[in-house]
Amino acid sequence: MTMRTNTEADGRDGGRPAIGRAELEDWLEKALSDYGVPGAQIGVMSPDGEGGLHSEVAYAGVTNQTTGYAVQEDTLFQIGSISKIWTTMLAMQLVDEGLLSLETRVRDVLPEFSIAGSPETTENCTVRHLMNHTSGIEGDAFPDLGRGDDCVERYVRYIGTFPARTPLGGPLSYSNGAFVVLGRMVEKLRGMTWDKALRTYIAQPAGLRHVWTLPEDVLRFSSALGHNRAVSADEAVFPAPVEPSDVWQLPRCTGPCGSVSASMGDLLSFASVFLNRGTAANGTRLLSQTSCELMTRQTVSLGDQGVENVGWALGWQLPNWQGEPAYGHGGATEGQRAKITVFPRRRMVVAVLTNAGSGSEMAANLTERVARRAGIGMPAEATVARRTLDDAEIRRVCGTYKRHNTEFTIRAAGETGLQGVFEPDPDDGEFAARVTLPIRPTAEGFYALQFPSDHGLTELAFIDAPGNGMYAAMGHRVTPRVA
Repeated sequence: MTMRTNTEADGRDGGRPAIGRAELEDWLEKALSDYGVPGAQIGVMSPDGEGGLHSEVAYAGVTNQTTGYAVQEDTLFQIGSISKIWTTMLAMQLVDEGLLSLETRVRDVLPEFSIAGSPETTENCTVRHLMNHTSGIEGDAFPDLGRGDDCVERYVRYIGTFPARTPLGGPLSYSNGAFVVLGRMVEKLRGMTWDKALRTYIAQPAGLRHVWTLPEDVLRFSSALGHNRAVSADEAVFPAPVEPSDVWQLPRCTGPCGSVSASMGDLLSFASVFLNRGTAANGTRLLSQTSCELMTRQTVSLGDQGVENVGWALGWQLPNWQGEPAYGHGGATEGQRAKITVFPRRRMVVAVLTNAGSGSEMAANLTERVARRAGIGMPAEATVARRTLDDAEIRRVCGTYKRHNTEFTIRAAGETGLQGVFEPDPDDGEFAARVTLPIRPTAEGFYALQFPSDHGLTELAFIDAPGNGMYAAMGHRVTPRVA
């Protein structure tokens, strides 16, 4: 599949990476086995040598272990939090039209917006704060507020009952709630639901036929069902057996933060807008060039939270590929995992859509393989250091850390002198369990641990915010120390 664009060659547009569909298929088949994922798609977009962009898409496995239906090229997967880029685009279109600015206060559009116990956030939270995760709005609350067209509006009132997780402006803490608020601003200014706005202002004008948000639309097509780990969370089994999820989709009220379903081809087409300075593959302009640049330009650093990410732009995350410019995002829903990475200097996009929890690591591995083939180095990752933790360092970080649905204790114990005790995660259902893990220092000055469900390490950092106490940062989320 070749998508023509109106961009000029940039000196690196001499031809696509030397990887064809057959090799992608081989890589994908092996990855499904290695990571215990039932089904997936992988897509690579790169220069076609004539000023355009060429896409290769491979697919393998089954959409659902119960039915055994095969994944097709146009099967729809849930892209999870990659949906935040779509919501950001909807808001940036309003910026282009002069109906919003990045400094517009939420209350200027939604007078009912408030955050419990935080007058500063209530009065001064802006569009920019929402887009780059510095609003402090609770990030991981997913209530079922029904299917009515007013559900996103109701979510804004619901999330306001939670206290701010962090002060307005940072430290950065990933917030699904902030993007639902942003989606509601879109609804208010467009006079329609977020679902309809996405179809009206992105999918339809761009000619994307396999992009939907509501189950009654998605299920008219081949679509994937998520699969969850089917062993206790404290068992170190990899790849772990999985079973089909008994929930297909997140509640409708959280749509703006994670409810887009898309085929790989249409996801790559969406990403091409950013390589094409705001123009879709069919020639329709969706964003101004200025808005495209703003969405991919760093606005906040993640340097105090580890080495795997540089920071955040507007919507887009900025992964650390050690000097190679990149932006991307991951996605996680009920047993589905997605990942997209854009290498703008190479005019290349790599995306992976999967239907199991271990798909996150699988997607990262496949992305790295494609990047290596294209001559791109490896992404930065934490390296465990051989150093002893002294008593002062241990005392500094020990304590109980807690936020909505998450609680853990850092204590002086174990083989490294520092240990994390993580309370059962409600998302693990009947397989939830308390997990106790050694915490190891890294060569980069942070910490790392390895959960039983993962092959690789998870970065952990501790942020001492004067006047606000200690936070533990993990997975872009910060959790305050409460005791």
